[in-house]
Amino acid sequence: MTLDILCKVVDNFGDIGVVYRLARALSDAPDAPRIRLIVDDLAAFNLLEPAVDPSRAVQSIRGWTLLSWAGPDGSTNGAYEAAYNEDPAIAVIECFACGRPDWLEKMLFDAADGRTKTIVNLEYLTAEPYADEFHRMPSLTRSRAVRKYIFMPGFTAATGGLILDGAFMAALRRYAEPATRTEFRRELTARVGFDADGLEANYWAVVFGYERDYGRVVRDLAEFHRGRPVLAIVASGKSDACFIAAWERAERPFPVCRLPFLRQEAWDEVLCAADFLVVRGEDSMARAALSGKPFLWHAYPQEGAHQMVKVRALLDRMRPHFGADEFSAVEDAFLAFNDRLADGVGVCGEERILPLMRLESGFRSFSAGLMANGNLGFNLMTFLREIV
Repeated sequence: MTLDILCKVVDNFGDIGVVYRLARALSDAPDAPRIRLIVDDLAAFNLLEPAVDPSRAVQSIRGWTLLSWAGPDGSTNGAYEAAYNEDPAIAVIECFACGRPDWLEKMLFDAADGRTKTIVNLEYLTAEPYADEFHRMPSLTRSRAVRKYIFMPGFTAATGGLILDGAFMAALRRYAEPATRTEFRRELTARVGFDADGLEANYWAVVFGYERDYGRVVRDLAEFHRGRPVLAIVASGKSDACFIAAWERAERPFPVCRLPFLRQEAWDEVLCAADFLVVRGEDSMARAALSGKPFLWHAYPQEGAHQMVKVRALLDRMRPHFGADEFSAVEDAFLAFNDRLADGVGVCGEERILPLMRLESGFRSFSAGLMANGNLGFNLMTFLREIV
């Protein structure tokens, strides 16, 4: 089977990050499909996978054919034709309702082509109950020859689950044993290009959020540091300057390491190597949940604080894995961190992360439950083979 996977980059690196991860997971599958990736922002893709050449409309990456969304022009007609002449578009994964480029639309809805085509809309990740209801639901198109379905990632067995790509799973195994973790961390810092300054045995807390005042987070890390040495690893992005400002106001109470922008597989490895995570975005949140490490999710603020619906839905999925008192600490931290109409450098919540940092068993149980739902890549291929 050949899959055309479509992506428009509309949310920083979140969309292309999920698509890149999905392609890798599909390639890990038994009897893996051939993959054509159609992406509108090759420069964004290049930052996650440096082998991508943003100047080339058609190229081969990791055994996949990568095509520019813009489509063929006078100099690339032949390359696009070669990609499809012997292998037409039959199964299309339309990620996040991104639509389809005009040149592919013509192929799919060509009235002279009698073959049945299938489009699967891979939706955004959500913990809300509607994910169970919408999963695998058929949807209409303007042609009987083109079928369409909805495929929902999610946190229950009634959804497609989460992506368990091979590189991420290998990283989890690599850092699972405390006896070898320090040495593996030392190798990681040298390979990725950040200096832990001999602090590989410290408690690693990764911070990757949105703009806000991180004063309370810094205070809790400082308190924890008095009993066990901490290294705060601050990811490149929106929270970088905010966290450093709060840390400096607190007179630098523990060591901090600032990360460069990392390709996806290196970033995943940092998450797996850490002990505690502050993450934003659905993909990094999913990685944190799967990691089994204590984490705090920073949801993107929406009009009317609608992000709280998403946060409460995630908490509902987490609740069965904690004792009542433990879950109360998790719930209090998640709600306090996210209950606002907007984020900014002056926004400071009432969250306490210190209790979360000591609740490892509940987070491990949540991770195990998610793993039991299976690999979204494999689940998607099973579904496609049922319907195509």
